[in-house]
Amino acid sequence: MGYQHKRKKINVRFEEPHDYAGFEAVLRGQHLGGFLNLLGIGEVDMSNISDQLTAMGTALISWNLEDEDTGEPVPVTPEAVMDQDQDLMIALCAAWLDALKGVPAPLEPSSTDGPPSLEASLPMEPLSENLAS
Repeated sequence: MGYQHKRKKINVRFEEPHDYAGFEAVLRGQHLGGFLNLLGIGEVDMSNISDQLTAMGTALISWNLEDEDTGEPVPVTPEAVMDQDQDLMIALCAAWLDALKGVPAPLEPSSTDGPPSLEASLPMEPLSENLAS
């Protein structure tokens, strides 16, 4: 019996105090070739934002976005992505790309950064020359 690997799903959720707090989306992961193309190091250079947004629109599975005029759900299509606020879509795309790269989410605000390292307490200025020699 062989192994069947399921492509990961990426959940993007903007939390407070982010400008888009409450916005959530689920996107597909990418195969290796698509991932490398998005970074501009594959067979096709998709490293420009337009190509990345198009790829993100294709990878989009769901979101909780509603039309601000009607309150109706915005369709989950690449065309709908292009009809949305540029800053919101660029923020979503950046979060998706970070998740594809494996960049961890920021620490919770309540997390401490731990005690200072001993190296940080070492003096870094050069020693003075010995004037007696």
